[in-house]
Amino acid sequence: MTSKETSHGFPMEDVTKEQMDSDKYEEVLYKVPEVLRAKWNSRIEYILSLVGYCVGFGNLWRFPYVCNRNGGGAFLLPFLLCILIIGFPVFFLEASLSQFSGRATPRVWSFCPMFKGVGVGALVMYVACIPYYNILLAWPIYYMVKSCYSVLPWTTCGNSWNTDLCVEDVRNVTYSSHNGTTPDDNITAGITKRWENVTLAHTAAEEFWQYNVLSISRGLEEVGSVQWHIVACLFASYVIIFLCMIRGIKSVGKAVYVTAILPYILLIIIFISTLIQPGAGSGLLYYVTPDFWRLQDVKVWLEAFLQVMYSLGLGWGTIGTASSYNKFHEPCHKDAVIVSTISEATSIFAGMVTFGILGVMSEKTGVHISNVVSSGPGLGFVAYPEALAQLPVPQLWSFMFFLMLLAVGLDSQFMNVEVVTTALIDKYPRALSRRRWLVTAGVCVIFFLAGILLCTQGGPYIFQLLDWYISALSVFLFCTLECVTVVYIYGVKQMSKDVEMMLGKPLPIVVKILWAFVIPAVLLTAFILTLLRYQPPTYGKYTFPGYASIIGWFIASVSIIPLPIYMILAVKKHLASHTFRESIQMALLPEDVWRPSDPLYRGKYRDNLMHTQYSLREHITSVFRK
Repeated sequence: MTSKETSHGFPMEDVTKEQMDSDKYEEVLYKVPEVLRAKWNSRIEYILSLVGYCVGFGNLWRFPYVCNRNGGGAFLLPFLLCILIIGFPVFFLEASLSQFSGRATPRVWSFCPMFKGVGVGALVMYVACIPYYNILLAWPIYYMVKSCYSVLPWTTCGNSWNTDLCVEDVRNVTYSSHNGTTPDDNITAGITKRWENVTLAHTAAEEFWQYNVLSISRGLEEVGSVQWHIVACLFASYVIIFLCMIRGIKSVGKAVYVTAILPYILLIIIFISTLIQPGAGSGLLYYVTPDFWRLQDVKVWLEAFLQVMYSLGLGWGTIGTASSYNKFHEPCHKDAVIVSTISEATSIFAGMVTFGILGVMSEKTGVHISNVVSSGPGLGFVAYPEALAQLPVPQLWSFMFFLMLLAVGLDSQFMNVEVVTTALIDKYPRALSRRRWLVTAGVCVIFFLAGILLCTQGGPYIFQLLDWYISALSVFLFCTLECVTVVYIYGVKQMSKDVEMMLGKPLPIVVKILWAFVIPAVLLTAFILTLLRYQPPTYGKYTFPGYASIIGWFIASVSIIPLPIYMILAVKKHLASHTFRESIQMALLPEDVWRPSDPLYRGKYRDNLMHTQYSLREHITSVFRK
C-alpha cells in the first residue's frame, strides 16, 4: 500500500488542500468514509444514546400531568396510536436518510438541495434551545448540593428567603407574621387555593424554589441581578458535558452506559420505596382510572400527538445526526421501534412513579391529589421535593431524585450539542476534524455565556418565553417537508430502493402510505389546531406584557427564515447556465455527492439515480408545461 492510499485501498492522489477546504471535501469524504467519519463502537451505544436523547424532562414531568388531565388510562389509546402512525414512521425516515448517506443535519438535505433550509433551521433551533435547556441541568445540581444538608432547606420556614406567609406543614397550617406565629382560622379554607396555583403558593418548597433558587423578579421587564450560585451550577453542567463529549460519539457512547441506564435504576428504587408507603395505591388509581368520554374532545388527540412529537424529538435533526454515524447495514427500522417503545414506555412508567409519590403526599397532608398535581418545573422542583420529604431519610431520596434528573438532562444535551459540533466539523473538516475537543469546548463556552442571561432574576420569564415559542411552528413544518420531499420529489420508489440496499428489504406499503398521505395530513391538522388554540404565555398569576408575544412569535419564526433563503440560493446556483425553469428542476434533484456511505454500492446506485432523476425531470417539465 502506497503512502497515497488509505488502509482501505482508496487512492488519495486527487485529495488536495484546496479540495479539503472547499465543498469538494464531500467527494473525498465518500472515497474514504471509514477514515474521515467515525462510527459507533456498537449498536447498543447508538440505541442508548438515542434513548437518552428521547427520554427527557418531558417524560418525567409533562406526560404524567397530560395523561391525567386528558382521561387517565383512556389517554393511552390516542397516545399509542400516535406512536404507531407518527412516531415510528418519522423516526425511521430521519434515521434511514442519514444512515444511507452518512450525512448529518443539514448536509443530509443534499438529496433535495432546495429544502436544505430545513436542516439549517433545525440548527437555528438548537442555538436557541441549548442555553435554556442547560438551565434545567443547573437546577438539579443546586438541589443535589442542598440535599446534603442535615435539614432540607425546602422543608422549613424562617429562612432568609421566606416570606411571612410561609407554610411548613399543610396539616397544621400556621401563619407567620412579623409578630410571630399566629393561628388564622381562614387559612385552612385557603389551602386548596394555594395548591391550585402551585407556581405561586407559599409552601416552604415553593418559596425555596421561587425566592432562593430563582430569586425571581416581578416580571419580564425587570432582569435584575445575576444569581451566581446558579451560574456556578451551570458552569459545572457544561464541564460535565465537555468531559463526556471530548471525543465525540466515542466518548458519548461510553458515557451513556451510565447516564442512560442510571435514571431507570433510580426510578425503580424510588417507585418500590413509594409503593410501601400509605397513599401510593390511591395515587396510582387516580393516574390510571380511565375517562373514555374525554376521547370525544379533539384536544385530547392533539395533546397525544404533541407529546409523541416532542418526546421523540422529531424534526430537530438529532435522530439523523446520530444515525449518520451508523454502519451502512444497521437495522435502523428495528432501532426506530426499540427507541420509540422504550421512550414512550418510560413516560408511562414515570407517570406511575409520579402519582405514587403524589398519592403519598396527599395521604400525609390531607390535601386531595387533584390539588397537588402540576406540570413542568413546578412538579420537578416543588411538588417532587415536598413529596420526597415525606419519606424516611429524605436527604437520600432527594439526592437520588435530582441525580436522576441530572442524568436524564445530560443524555438529551449530549445529542443536542453533538448536532451543532457535527455540523461545524462537517462544514470545515480540514480545520476542525482533528480538533474536535476544541470545537466542543468552544461550543460549550459560547452556550454557557449565553445561558448567564437565564441565571438572572428575570431569567425564569425568559425561560418560559423560549419554552413556549421555540418550536411552535418549525417542528410541524419540518416534519411535513421531510415526508413531502422524500415521497413526492426524491421519490418513494427511490427511497424504497435505498432502504432495500441497506436492510435487504424494501419499504412496507404501510410506511409508504403513512409518509405520503397520513402523516402530512395529521401534521397539517395539528398545526392549524395549535394556531387556533393559541394562548399567550403565563407564569403562575403573572401575565406577560403584550410585546412578549411579538418577541415570542419572532423566536418561533426565526428558524423558518433559512428555508426561503436556501431555496433562492439553490435556484440561483444554476441560473448562470440554465433557464429559470431548468434551475428549479436542478435544485430539486439530488446533488452529485448524494450517494450511499458504503462505497461498494455507489456504482449501481448512480445508474439507478440517474434514471430516477431523468424521470423526475420529465415529471417537473410536464408540470411546468401545464
